[in-house]
Amino acid sequence: MTLYLLRRITQSILFIILAWLTVYTVLVYIMPSGPAREYNALRAQTWQPPEPPRGFQPNPPEIPTEDQRLRELSSDFAVNRPWPFSFVFWLFDPEDTTRVDIEQDGAIVPKGIDLTIGGWRIKGSGILTGDFARTAHSTRLQSMLVTEVLESRWGNTIALVGSSFLAAIVLSIPIGIVAAIRQRSSLDHILTFATFTGFSMPAFMVGTLLVIFFGVMPYALRNQYGWEWLPYFPATGTAGIDQENNIWSRIYHLVLPAAALALPQIAWLSRQVRSGMLEVMRTDYVRTAWAKGLTARRVVLKHTFRNALIPLITTVGLMLPVFISGAIMVETVFGYSGLGQVYFQALGGCLATGPAAEYFCPGNQALLPLDFNLALALTLLVIVVVAISNTIADILYTAADPRINYEDKASS
Repeated sequence: MTLYLLRRITQSILFIILAWLTVYTVLVYIMPSGPAREYNALRAQTWQPPEPPRGFQPNPPEIPTEDQRLRELSSDFAVNRPWPFSFVFWLFDPEDTTRVDIEQDGAIVPKGIDLTIGGWRIKGSGILTGDFARTAHSTRLQSMLVTEVLESRWGNTIALVGSSFLAAIVLSIPIGIVAAIRQRSSLDHILTFATFTGFSMPAFMVGTLLVIFFGVMPYALRNQYGWEWLPYFPATGTAGIDQENNIWSRIYHLVLPAAALALPQIAWLSRQVRSGMLEVMRTDYVRTAWAKGLTARRVVLKHTFRNALIPLITTVGLMLPVFISGAIMVETVFGYSGLGQVYFQALGGCLATGPAAEYFCPGNQALLPLDFNLALALTLLVIVVVAISNTIADILYTAADPRINYEDKASS
């Protein structure tokens, strides 16, 4: 098993590197407004500073000069070197060890790592050292360090994805088991209709309906008719509570976003459980277990459900990337202050309206400039999550079915 795990980990690392190379090449070199084309235009003396959104004052207010912008592009994306060597130096550049700190009046401060291991000194910066540079000047984040943005938002996204992921697994398994045991009954038909309806709707549509029926309508009824007994959930995510330490307030604001993200996956996963259970229930050893007079609980849980876990583990292993991609739309719909909302804005999207529009969308623009540093950082993190989730799913197979022999796979 050790050889197989080593090979599987090696494959995951190769997948991550190739995926990173593809994303880097597309965003930096192929995009019409990408950093490589901007760098070449600057070198050719044809570059013009980007126009900030109408009514928006960037911080710092000064637009970078030509020389400053050239240094930024060279430091952030290594476009001053030919491709694909630029990708290698983008990952780790031993020569790029300092940066200009805007918050300290342009002081030169060190960046990256400076380690001494034995007689070796490792010094430099790049993506592998956690240096993702700064966000774009023309976005609402106003030239913050990307790592600061990630540190301020990752906790909310982990809470959202983790709670919805756990709820999907805990609720879908009993629903699928009951539907399989009561096959072709009225209860099975009701569950089938509900699950088909659930995974036919995208997460953002489910979120919109939840906001209307559990947030807006109950709140309106309380105000219009004085129904103080009618509970309601807030229609916004963590807005206004990021600085609070009240755990119950955070859970209260998390209910609707987590439900919107979990409901389509509960519907899908319960169908997978039902299908796997029905397939195993038709096997000879399950019929033999019933013939022996074993209790229904033992037959269902020990003989049937455990052997139906293999396709379930495969589905669960692929669900985590789906939750992360769904979090982008859910956080945008609910105004939830997480990485998904930042990712949507980094890719140029902005859907806020009303009083919040000026905060999220400077100048009330429907589209914002693409933030390449932030978009690259979040895309790389999603790629790593996909690779890790698939590797963990392979490892969990042995816990579900000891008949799986990894030694044979490693030698094949």
